[in-house]
Amino acid sequence: MDQNIPIKKYPHTTAEVAQMLGIHSAGQNLPMSSFPVGDLPVANLPVAPDLNHQPEPVAQKNPSTENPPANLSEASEDNEFKSIQEKAAQQPAYVKIGKALMPYAAMFLVGIFLYYFFFTKVDFAMVFKPSAAAPATPQITQIQQLEQQDASAYNSWIASYYYDVTDPTILNPETDNSGNGLSNFQKYLLNLNPKSYDTLGLGQADSQSIAMGINPLTGGTETDAQKAIVSKYIDMEAVMNRLTLYTMQNPGEVAGASTSGNNSAGGGSAYGGNNNPEQNISPRDGVVLSSTVNSSHINADSNEINIDTTKPGLLEIPDLKVSVPIIWSKDPSDFEQDLQTGVVHYPGTAMPGEIGTTYIAGHSSNYVWAKGSYNQIFSTLGKLALNSSFKITVTQTNGKPAVFNYAVTKTQQYSPTDQAQFANGGQSVVALSTCWPVGSTAKRLVIFGQLTQVQN
Repeated sequence: MDQNIPIKKYPHTTAEVAQMLGIHSAGQNLPMSSFPVGDLPVANLPVAPDLNHQPEPVAQKNPSTENPPANLSEASEDNEFKSIQEKAAQQPAYVKIGKALMPYAAMFLVGIFLYYFFFTKVDFAMVFKPSAAAPATPQITQIQQLEQQDASAYNSWIASYYYDVTDPTILNPETDNSGNGLSNFQKYLLNLNPKSYDTLGLGQADSQSIAMGINPLTGGTETDAQKAIVSKYIDMEAVMNRLTLYTMQNPGEVAGASTSGNNSAGGGSAYGGNNNPEQNISPRDGVVLSSTVNSSHINADSNEINIDTTKPGLLEIPDLKVSVPIIWSKDPSDFEQDLQTGVVHYPGTAMPGEIGTTYIAGHSSNYVWAKGSYNQIFSTLGKLALNSSFKITVTQTNGKPAVFNYAVTKTQQYSPTDQAQFANGGQSVVALSTCWPVGSTAKRLVIFGQLTQVQN
């Protein structure tokens, strides 16, 4: 053999490949030999083992991957359910108890609601009806701003009429010292004497003169400047309500006030000249008051009704489609504000159900730009016919509602200072009042209703 023939060396191979090629059998580790290339077939040449080679590890089969779930979403749901179970197991005991009792508590509350709804007289409409926030009228907003701006000038002006005053309310710009319905500051704007009810002696309040377009300083026609001040800063319906209230509170002390019942609307008292509301009644829809209704007995039964005046009442007049809150006004200076949120009950007059006249007033008109939802609430009051019914719902101090039902017995127009509108014949009566005719404040239209039934 030629010693110069190069020896062919074969590369290392794995056991599997070697077995395929027939180099050596599986599991054998034969030493690598060197042979001349041309003497032996390549297929029979032994391969030298690689002493540094490590057999590749055989991957272990994972049962979870070998047999994956047929539906992957089911596996996800199973994991999520197990997670929820684990979290629920970690919750405190009181949480578990609360969740367990929740359905029973809900059933109990539903049962209570159904009981009060079907077997009691609770007015859920009143309970859940949101109370309206009192909006400020343009007159209120502007006059308050002007009061701040003119505070120094006003104080000098009011001081010229009063000396050594110990009662600060007399100097208060909101106070009506003369009782003619105009506040001290409104008189300051109109340059009227704050002490004078009737500056020129015209036989009527200065506010009445203004309502009629008369200049209370001269007796002539109002000036353009006065008209502008009234339009911008003065709610004349509120002014006339204060005048009427003052007349009621101070009978016989008001110059020009009628106490005889002879008024410009045609004479007579509130009940036809004899203070007896049971006359002037005609039956309608089966309502006959003159012989079947005893208001005193009704009132005696209603004496136990204590009205919560912190919550508005509700006046409903079905024939006029009127439903309006009743504001239990505390002070006449609040009339401007209260008339924007409903109708006002005159402080000091009888409460619904009591013997006497419950006096309630509302707007029949106002400036088109005035705020509030009730600027024309009584604009159709004159259409209410005799024996028409209306009702007043109040909230008692025990939280329960009470309903007073009335039938109309009389319609009359009065001067704002006519005390006849407050007269009664020992009955429980409601007087619904507004300035009349619509757009004017010179007269008062008053609808009287007599108590017919109390639902408590």
